[in-house]
Amino acid sequence: MSSWIGDEDEDEGGDAADAFEAVGRRRRLLQALSSEPLSKADLVRALSVSRSTVDRGVERLVRLGLVERSNGGFVATSAGRVALETHDEALRSMANVLDAVPLLDRLPESVSPPPSLFRNAVVCTSNLSEMEQRAPLDFDISEVTTLTGFNGPFLFSIWPEACEQLARLGDSATLVLSAESLDWLSKRYPDGLDAIVDAGVRVSAVEDEPGFGVVVMDRPTTASVTVVVYDHMGGPEALVVSYEPSAVAWGRRLVAARAETARSYRPDE
Repeated sequence: MSSWIGDEDEDEGGDAADAFEAVGRRRRLLQALSSEPLSKADLVRALSVSRSTVDRGVERLVRLGLVERSNGGFVATSAGRVALETHDEALRSMANVLDAVPLLDRLPESVSPPPSLFRNAVVCTSNLSEMEQRAPLDFDISEVTTLTGFNGPFLFSIWPEACEQLARLGDSATLVLSAESLDWLSKRYPDGLDAIVDAGVRVSAVEDEPGFGVVVMDRPTTASVTVVVYDHMGGPEALVVSYEPSAVAWGRRLVAARAETARSYRPDE
């Protein structure tokens, strides 16, 4: 008797969750079998576990198709090796999500970062000096070819010399700021702001005042997206930097959506 489609979907999700848990519980076993065939006796010695533990673990992984017999022993299948890396990647992403809780809690509900934002990401939720140490290249725009950003005055507040680099980019740079941020910049760095606008940088403002920013930077061989939240003084408080293409694409869409409702800045008006 066939199942309903909804039930099949639940079964598939259950199978995947079950397999993920199995890989997690037998991770050391699967890792040991990922490079060469080993007998059960080899596994007992290598992992310092009981024979019964090895028996149960190998049997479970064989049933899942992640391990197979080979040369008198057992070895991870291609699926097993991919499953191990997928498991470890998911754990790294989850660790980044947990590290980024202070940032995520500050984002408005309307902003929903994709899971890919946390894949192989740099997460900083400490002081500014640590941010510089952990992600120095992502603030260095000397090799940037295009830059689009929403509410990103931290580029000015951290490195005023960034004004020169933005001027170099000319119309390859777009900054969409909150009215409050633009007012702050025009008072703090009036000459720098006028200089980049004169060079062709597109600067505009939106009326709402969110306490976060998104900046997408393209370099000759990479692209990155930075999501940042600000403290009550307007300084960077926490950030996530990702090079994942889908996360970068999400950042571009978010900035473009903000740009659609922004008003252009004209220094002489």
